[in-house]
Amino acid sequence: MRFSQDFIERVSEANNLVDIISQYTQLKQSGSGLMGRCPFPDHVEKTASFSVSETKQVYHCFGCHKSGNVFSFLRDYQGMGFPEAVEYLANRASIPMPAPEKEDEARDQAADKKKLLLKVNKLAAHYFSEQLKRTPHDHPVRKYIASRGLSDEVIETFGVGYAVAEWDGLEKYLGSKQVPMALAEEARLVKARNNKSGYFDIFRDRLMFPIFSPMGEPIAFGGRYLEKKENEPKYLNSPETPVFIKGKVLYGLSQTARYIRSDDMALIVEGYMDLVSLYQAGIRNVVATMGTALTPDHGKMLKRMTKNVVALFDGDSAGMEAAERSLPILLAADLYPKGLTLPNNMDPDDYVKKYGADALKAELERAPDLFVMILARWMEGYRGEASEKVKLADKLKPLFETIPDLRLRDLYLAESAQKMGVTLPWLRQAVGLQSSGPVYSQNRPAMTRTVQPSAPANQKAPEAVSQPVEGGKISLKGASKAEILLLGLVLKSRANFEHFESEKLIENVAHEGVKKILEKATDVYRQDLNKFDKLTSLLVSYVDQPEYLFQVGPTPEAEPGFDEEAETKLLRDCFKRVKENFLREQAKQLARDLKNEPSSEKLEQIMNIQRNRISLNKG
Repeated sequence: MRFSQDFIERVSEANNLVDIISQYTQLKQSGSGLMGRCPFPDHVEKTASFSVSETKQVYHCFGCHKSGNVFSFLRDYQGMGFPEAVEYLANRASIPMPAPEKEDEARDQAADKKKLLLKVNKLAAHYFSEQLKRTPHDHPVRKYIASRGLSDEVIETFGVGYAVAEWDGLEKYLGSKQVPMALAEEARLVKARNNKSGYFDIFRDRLMFPIFSPMGEPIAFGGRYLEKKENEPKYLNSPETPVFIKGKVLYGLSQTARYIRSDDMALIVEGYMDLVSLYQAGIRNVVATMGTALTPDHGKMLKRMTKNVVALFDGDSAGMEAAERSLPILLAADLYPKGLTLPNNMDPDDYVKKYGADALKAELERAPDLFVMILARWMEGYRGEASEKVKLADKLKPLFETIPDLRLRDLYLAESAQKMGVTLPWLRQAVGLQSSGPVYSQNRPAMTRTVQPSAPANQKAPEAVSQPVEGGKISLKGASKAEILLLGLVLKSRANFEHFESEKLIENVAHEGVKKILEKATDVYRQDLNKFDKLTSLLVSYVDQPEYLFQVGPTPEAEPGFDEEAETKLLRDCFKRVKENFLREQAKQLARDLKNEPSSEKLEQIMNIQRNRISLNKG
């Protein structure tokens, strides 16, 4: 769903960033702001360097330089997409979601039904959790948990619970909470009895794993039996419901997204216990597919957090078939997939217990490209006969058609041609692809150095950044130190911003990205002078490197130790440097033009610029 800017601002203003972040780290008052230890898992610190401004609704860590607003925090810490973050914050503030442009009664009813189902699931998750807490220490479920070495902290993190052996434990509990049994049945928690009235629990005598949405809401359940039962599966999963579509959910993502982002890699495992055991062992950048095949939606979810994935498969034929099915999906999602099978068909938990978490991390580091792993399997017993080459090319063709990154596709093509013993042009033609540029030769090492042709002497070398907007965000790459300092100072206080406006300095800003940000800030400020405090929070969403908006240390005017005279001098010096840089670049450009096309007019312009530079330095 697309949201209007008015709705997004309403949601943002109804939520306090301090309340959100305080759930994950302790914040203490420091001057006019708050400070705490950085909550992001890739930055472990002993002293507080994480700053939150309640007035501006932004955060910035002086240690790891992460910064942003409430939406970016939910994205980076919880793994939420922007629409999910907006919906989460709207629900948190009891703001109704906007109705469709055309009133659709059926759609409204479906949304209401989802809310009811989520409430039922939340009650069920609480019930299962409480039942586990009430079990005695000698209960089979307690013995099983002890055998897997799960700590109380991990059980709490994942909301692990217990479904009692009675046929109607949950049914009675939900009934006591006035939940209609028809609704509980639609949530796939109970089932109507055959040939008699009443309902019975679907999950009985099982260790329960709630499945959470990225917003932290229980949407389904998985249950593992404690001892083998005839005609019953080891794991029993919730069927699909209006709030749970298996192909669009990855188990554990609500708890592990922050680690996937910080490690820039996702480990994909199959089951609940695989994930929970690895998390317990300190390997936390993990998601689980809950025994189902990977889907394109899974690939999209992973790409929001990282492009690097390692899929862990069983070494048997079923595991390798799952690897083959996963490869085109992960490649089509524009990911860099690697594959790993553990020795002797060990599951991750057994491997970590026997060899340790560091050994598994080392295996993950050495994991080969999944493409290479699958190609090796397809080439088992390969003798290089003509018919084998054609058959293998036919198997490779749909893979190459799915890869959006042409560089990766060409390298895989070259590697395949080399291993098959065919020429690269033959393989290109066999899989129906046109040439898209040179790749390394079949008989030479893969690592080559490309020499770019030098530019003519009178041609200006291209800038490091030629476009101010990249991927829908304003790029600040290549901005000078003076321009970045200017950005931080101008957004720091209303007084600095008004001083900047009075200087009419915006035309002297050379970097297009910095200029666009300052123009945006000026437009918003002029529309509503009371919005200055929220300017930084708004602008965070527009830039590719939001930490550049926080380059100046936060020492607000109201805070003890603030030196107004020093701040004013720093601002004036910054203005001077920006003007000086602008005049110098103007002079250089005119000098180049003068060399190619001499004229008295250009010479006069250069002399005027030099006079302005001298006057500026005297001032």
